[in-house]
Amino acid sequence: MRGHGSTVVAPSLERAVYRAVYTEVNAKILADALRIGSVEYLSLEDAGEVLTGQARSKMAAIPWPPPIHIVTNA
Repeated sequence: MRGHGSTVVAPSLERAVYRAVYTEVNAKILADALRIGSVEYLSLEDAGEVLTGQARSKMAAIPWPPPIHIVTNA
């Protein structure tokens, strides 16, 4: 599937959407950073700390801000 997108696997639809969206976002950020210069990646220990405890559950619960409702004068 090289060059044709990504495949995401998760225990729930909510988690699959989260992973799909943020895989794309993170890939774009990484590509931009690499164009600027070298990138320092998180160590396995640092990455593990990011994904533990409540931080992990909150990321899946609210992965992006809710949609903004536009109110117009009637």
